[in-house]
Amino acid sequence: MSAVSSKDKNLLLVMAVLVLYAVAALCYKKQAQEWKVAARVYGNTQKKFQEECGLIAAADEWSDKYAKMRGLMPVFEYERDVDTYWLNIMDSLAQRNGLTIARRQANKEAEVGDVYELPIECRDWEGTLESLVRFLYDLHREGAMLDVRQLFMRPSNRPGYLKGTFTLYCAYMRGEKEELVKREEVKEEVKGKK
Repeated sequence: MSAVSSKDKNLLLVMAVLVLYAVAALCYKKQAQEWKVAARVYGNTQKKFQEECGLIAAADEWSDKYAKMRGLMPVFEYERDVDTYWLNIMDSLAQRNGLTIARRQANKEAEVGDVYELPIECRDWEGTLESLVRFLYDLHREGAMLDVRQLFMRPSNRPGYLKGTFTLYCAYMRGEKEELVKREEVKEEVKGKK
């Protein structure tokens, strides 16, 4: 048997240390990337937490605003077809403002908390920019709480006219007849204060 010389032992020891350093470097690189990702996630979570704390702190303010707006929101009986109501109003206002809506379709109403939303897709509308703005303004004056979430327009073949599509989301509440009478009284009271 040959004995390993001290020189060979030292060389093996240096090689083992170098291998350990290489393994440690690879592990450190991987760990450093994971720490960067974790720090980014932590930062985003902290930011979201601060935003949510701000919303919670402003809960009274939002409750007051909601109470005021709730009195202004239209309320319909549970049995009433709201889509025909809004579509008739839209047709008369579009005609009054010179806006042509070739195709419109009311989709299924969605319940969001105690508020209902009715999306109405208006396809193939044509008119001037002024007629579109006046139409939306008159629709709002009719008592509609609406949100235009999608509006696409492009030039029409007629000079000065636009055409395109838009989707209106009408917000309203459902209630019994007694609630409706009370809400109308609150609505008139709020309008009287303005």
